Amino acid sequence: EKIMTVPSHFVPHKSYEECRLIDKPDSPRNTGFILSTLEECEGYLTSLPMLKPNVDRSKPETIANMVNILTLTKASPLLKEEELKFSREVMEKGEPLPMYKIDQKNEVVMKLLNSAKISHMAAPFPLGHIVKPGYISFYKMDGKTYAVPEGRWMLPNPKAVWVDKNITLNQDLISPPGTQVKIVRVPSGALGLIFDQGVGVLLDEGTHVFNGGQITIEKTIHFNSTVHINHDDYNYLRVLRGKYAKIWAEIKGDDGTISLKPRLIKEGEHMIKSDLFVYSAFVDVSEKFIKHGSMYQLNVPKGSLAKVWHDNMPRLLGEGIHMIESTNFRFDGIVSIADTPCITHGTITIFRVPRGEIGLAWDNNEPMFFEMQGIYEEDSPDFQFVEYRDADEPLIKLGAKKIAFVQTGSVGVSYDEGTLKILPQGKHTIESATHWFKGFLSTQQKSIRLATYSSNQKLANKIQMQNKTNGSKTVTTSTSHKVRDSNTGVTLNYSPDQNYDLAICETKDLVKVGLRSDVFYSIDDPEKCINKIDVDELEDLIRETSVAALTNIVRSTALNQIAQSQIISAKSGDVEVLPPAGQTTTAVFFQRVHDEFMAKLHDDFMINYGVNIANIRIESFKIMDGELSRQISQHVLTTAKIENEMANLEGTHMVDTTRERTAADVANIAAESKAAALKTEHDAANQRLLEETKAKADAMRITVSTKAKAEAESILIKAKAEADAIRLKAEAEAKRAQMLSETNFGQQEALLEKYSEMVIKSNEGVEKVIYLDPSINRESPFALGSLQNLNFDLNNLSQLAIASRESSGMNGGRQ
Repeated sequence: EKIMTVPSHFVPHKSYEECRLIDKPDSPRNTGFILSTLEECEGYLTSLPMLKPNVDRSKPETIANMVNILTLTKASPLLKEEELKFSREVMEKGEPLPMYKIDQKNEVVMKLLNSAKISHMAAPFPLGHIVKPGYISFYKMDGKTYAVPEGRWMLPNPKAVWVDKNITLNQDLISPPGTQVKIVRVPSGALGLIFDQGVGVLLDEGTHVFNGGQITIEKTIHFNSTVHINHDDYNYLRVLRGKYAKIWAEIKGDDGTISLKPRLIKEGEHMIKSDLFVYSAFVDVSEKFIKHGSMYQLNVPKGSLAKVWHDNMPRLLGEGIHMIESTNFRFDGIVSIADTPCITHGTITIFRVPRGEIGLAWDNNEPMFFEMQGIYEEDSPDFQFVEYRDADEPLIKLGAKKIAFVQTGSVGVSYDEGTLKILPQGKHTIESATHWFKGFLSTQQKSIRLATYSSNQKLANKIQMQNKTNGSKTVTTSTSHKVRDSNTGVTLNYSPDQNYDLAICETKDLVKVGLRSDVFYSIDDPEKCINKIDVDELEDLIRETSVAALTNIVRSTALNQIAQSQIISAKSGDVEVLPPAGQTTTAVFFQRVHDEFMAKLHDDFMINYGVNIANIRIESFKIMDGELSRQISQHVLTTAKIENEMANLEGTHMVDTTRERTAADVANIAAESKAAALKTEHDAANQRLLEETKAKADAMRITVSTKAKAEAESILIKAKAEADAIRLKAEAEAKRAQMLSETNFGQQEALLEKYSEMVIKSNEGVEKVIYLDPSINRESPFALGSLQNLNFDLNNLSQLAIASRESSGMNGGRQ
């Protein structure tokens, strides 16, 4: 593989911002930011010089006084000087300048008013002319016009004459006929336009009184009703938000010359005094291309480029706002970077090579392949971008330069100065003009259906191969095929029959049979194959040679050696595997054909053409003689009928046998089921009885255990109670005996009680009493005690008690 290179000045960029041929808004070739106000223009005004009102419209008498004052020639200069004085005083204080109003009590105003030669005076009732409130009347005297406010007035001077009476002050313009008086009222937010002796004057809002001179009232215009006001050489321009204003104005150049130039004015209020100022129109700021005279603005959106010609040179403008002033400029449109991988404009070419593609171009008549990913740029009339090609295409060609990608399983065929050169697997770059790349040759295994073709069909196959190479199409229908030779224009019609894919052979006994078979081959030595034979004809050579070999093999075999199977068409599997014992002779025949075929062709093709005949697979065969085929078919049908009857009889026998066997099995199953049911029933009864017995025994055990436990606890409780009773009783008796022993009577009483208890206990259980005379048997144990014996016993007990106390006293002394 040869490493392809491009000239060093073709450096790929990562983004369009790095391209030097794309101008940015701050490019020195641009005019710069010329969106501005009118400050650079001749006659620029920060504010309009508007004439301030000279009366207070809220006081009607001031209007009449001003009319009368202005009859004096010196009044106007003095009032102007007074207004300037007022302005200077306010400005010296650093306060904002308010609207000036003439103070009627001002000393200058009072002097002027007293100097006026008025001829009216207040008239007594009911004489004189009455001026209604909110009205004014005018009279003339000596060619001058005077005014009177509301009231009752009379004109004592015979020269004075009323010219207009009771004129309402609630109107914008009062101009009595035959007089020079003009009273103009400018509403708030409006501007009055007048001419004073042919010179344009702007009136500020308020009431203005004129009496003398050549005053021409133009109109009153509201600021919010218009965007451009032009009066004489005064211009007021209000640019709306989101708009630019196209204007022409005088601008002084660097050399001091003043010329009329176009400008785009941004939003806001702009004022200028110039008789050459021209307002053309408004334009949206969002417009991509704005043209105004020799000035151009291009608003290039993000991700786009603008194509322009500037002084006969092509330019590409990047995103942003570009301001250009030129008399030789042309705009050719805006292109999207994302949608246009290759942008050409004049001699400028900018193209993007994406990953997985190769860019093809001509540079100074040399083919160039741009394989590295990135953005390339060139400004040259000798550079021409051609196209993009996928990097995985097998062959990329431009002029004499070629890139061939040889895939696994194929080789490249080329001729270097007429000498065959086989290109192995991999990437190959060819730059020599004498190194011709012909194409690719597959070395993978292919298969060919072996069939006997007619002459027309052979010719049709050849034409189809040529048309495939030339890119032409073959017209076919269900019944016929039409092939048109793209070179000669001749159309060939042929109709293949139903046996078109069979190789027709004759057996040893001259019976025609058709074999449906395929041969598999691959090119092992491409160089030998190409040098010995035209590769396009290799398939025909293999087919015809293989059909000839099959014909020879079949001709040496009799039909009975082929078709000893019970079916007409016998199919084999893989003929390379020997059939098992007992298989039909058809498969054996196929194996013999395979072995003989491979022995005839394999070594021959490998030695002569470098082609490896790998295998032949015979799918089926067919007897072409219809009558013979019918007879064999009839024989097969008869055989099949007999076999069918035998199969039916065998089936009937099997059915009967199966039916009897099924009945016996059913009986056995029924008996086994019944026995199993009885066993289950008995087992269940025994289990139930066993469980009942076990339950009773457990219940009895629990009862006896509970009863015994209860009796034991009862005896224990009773014994414990008796023991406690005996202990308590003994303690009580001991205490009683102690108390009784402390007196003689008590001692005797205790002895008597003991004796009484002894007699009672000794007589317990006696059912019969036998009287014995004590005098007769005094020693009998049944004899009643006599008083003498009783006395004796008491004496003994007393002695016993005394001994007991003494013994207790001794023990207490030892302790």
